[in-house]
Amino acid sequence: MNIFIAGGGRVGYHLARLLSLESHDVTVIETELNRVEQVDYALDVSVVDGNAASIMLLTESGAGSADLFVSVTGSDEVNLISAAIAKGLGAKQVVARVDDPMYIESSVLYETVLSIDYLLSPEALNALEIAKYLENPGVVSTEDFGRGLVRMRQLRVTKSPVSGGKTLKDIQFPAGTLVGAITRNGQTVIAHGDASIEPGDLVTFIGERDQIDRILGMFKGSEVKAEKVVIMGGSSIGLHLARILEDRGQSPKIIDWNLERCNVLAGTLGKTKVVCRDATSRVALEQEHVDRADVFVACTGDDEKNIMASVLAKEVGATQAIAVVHQPDFAPLVRKLSIDHAVTPRASIANRILKLVHQQNVSSLAVLEEGDVEILELAVNGNAGVLGKALKDIRLPRGALVAGILRGEKVIVPKGDSTIQTGDSIILIVNAETLEAVQKLFQ
Repeated sequence: MNIFIAGGGRVGYHLARLLSLESHDVTVIETELNRVEQVDYALDVSVVDGNAASIMLLTESGAGSADLFVSVTGSDEVNLISAAIAKGLGAKQVVARVDDPMYIESSVLYETVLSIDYLLSPEALNALEIAKYLENPGVVSTEDFGRGLVRMRQLRVTKSPVSGGKTLKDIQFPAGTLVGAITRNGQTVIAHGDASIEPGDLVTFIGERDQIDRILGMFKGSEVKAEKVVIMGGSSIGLHLARILEDRGQSPKIIDWNLERCNVLAGTLGKTKVVCRDATSRVALEQEHVDRADVFVACTGDDEKNIMASVLAKEVGATQAIAVVHQPDFAPLVRKLSIDHAVTPRASIANRILKLVHQQNVSSLAVLEEGDVEILELAVNGNAGVLGKALKDIRLPRGALVAGILRGEKVIVPKGDSTIQTGDSIILIVNAETLEAVQKLFQ
């Protein structure tokens, strides 16, 4: 695909890296010289130096020929204008990042009036991700495949039958289930028989709809329901999260140091208790009874404060802590500090856009570990060279695994002698670098 990305900051750079790994033709538009140089030096993409809101620049750079135009600069207005211009010039699909609640709450109107296909907010997506985690503590990511017949669940392991010298091949797993990928210390590998799983690992499980809970039960202990939630930071993420929790009938508490912001929150939210204090103070956390919290969520715009407050909350007695980290290098450190979960805004929006990129060729898609690993469902077409072949005779690229075969209403957990037939759909786990080669094999 021919893809244009306006903005070479954290989100734009990350998105450009993932899409270039998948061999798309990527062009990045950026105004700041140091970012231009960084993108040009580190990534295999084209770079245009200039303002993405300039109709002349977009015309000259060929943005009108884009299959996808994504505007993710730090300015909502620039993103809206550039996406609308690109659409007017002929771009097939355009996406604009927005952060201001005014744009998010009226997104349908802006999409209609400006002919923008999608308005996406990293903060709103982050809040939704956190809310899903609170609904099912320990489960970091979920996705269904094959009309719901197959389910993917990514779990933070709290106990493991595959440790202390044992490996996956030593364990009898429930029929119709398998371990797909294992993340440890920020490194993700596609699972194989000699792999082990330790408490604290982030593990992706795939299985039949009626069997997935059985394999999850082997790797997680009893989780406390997240009924008492304390949110540090009345940012956009904190506001979105509080609203979601209120819609579920909960009454969370938001702690924010800015009095003006607290007044806005108090006037906006109904069931949420708003407290104006510095939540990075141990005394404040103790006096606000954070020791009684099921989950403490730190979601300010300052990574250091989020991490420090989360550590303090766990020490005070909060059952679980979640930290929002904008700097991706901090994410692997979170687990080492006894923080239960970290979410990254750039990953939330990049993963959503990856799904848009693949929607024409892929029935379902799950993006793991900031896009380095993907799980996808492909329909095998009638010209595929793999038809009639056993999996052991198909030379899959390194970093790819067939995790399931869907044949009508039947789910097959594949073995070496399993064959691919016309009409099958395949569930694959792949590294981003191998995606193109794998798609060519099956499609």
